Amino acid sequence: MKLEEVDFISQNIVTTELFGCDASVANVFLYQDRYKISSFVKSEIFFRYYNTTPNHTGFGFPVPFKSAPEDYLKTALEEILNSENPRFCYVSENQKKLIDACLQKYFPEYKINWETFRGDSDYLYLQSNLADLPGKDYQKKRNHISRFNRIYKDNWQFKTFPEENIKNDILAVEEKWFNENGGNENPDLQSEYSIIENAVHNAEALNITGVVLYINGEPSAMCLASPVSGETLDVLFEKSVSETAENGSYAVINKMFAAHCSAYKYLNREEDLGIEGLRKAKLSYKPEIILDKYFGSLVRK
Repeated sequence: MKLEEVDFISQNIVTTELFGCDASVANVFLYQDRYKISSFVKSEIFFRYYNTTPNHTGFGFPVPFKSAPEDYLKTALEEILNSENPRFCYVSENQKKLIDACLQKYFPEYKINWETFRGDSDYLYLQSNLADLPGKDYQKKRNHISRFNRIYKDNWQFKTFPEENIKNDILAVEEKWFNENGGNENPDLQSEYSIIENAVHNAEALNITGVVLYINGEPSAMCLASPVSGETLDVLFEKSVSETAENGSYAVINKMFAAHCSAYKYLNREEDLGIEGLRKAKLSYKPEIILDKYFGSLVRK
């Protein structure tokens, strides 16, 4: 996908009923080299992923354009059936049902033996819950923020992007986080560094929004996001330098960014990758939806 195609695709696809981070055009654009993603555009757009694991290899769900005919899914399946290694990945439960129904109606000789990997599931939260942290479920989070306020008092502030020219401050947080986490010895973190630079420098074209938390005048945490649809925002990155992270800066930037995103019903904070600590952290914010993703090959019955 080329940068000049992003706006056209974003403005013309129907994502109303989509919630997954893989439906964020900015996300796909930014990670297309890392995950070898290619795009196909006809009356719909779908993405093909090439990876070393079966749950990350295959076609994503075809997303229709506003002008697409009702049988767009049938047309897409015909093309996929004629491709080498016809298979799907990153398919939600609802999308899986639509694909199965289409196969049963038009291609009854085929089926998909669906599988799922819990580490691929997206975590979706109500924006209002993350912004307000209501009730006893969020008491620990409010405690983290109270501790942050006791330590830093009034010596912190919050700026939004792209409303304010804080590109360099976003990248300063990423650079410090990168160095603190041994980025120079980690190819994945090096790749992520480049992706964040790309996101910041092409923020307007990718419809990127973000924030920076400053403590004692220094950029200490940042967050970047881009829409999936009119009601779901995909949180792409959230980073904090280690010193302030220990004192609650993640809890603060999470809450402040959620409050800034009041136009959205859901914030998608993406998957936990099967990492136990990350899963515990994501569950602690009480997701409204855990969006499972499915994968599988098209085979003859």
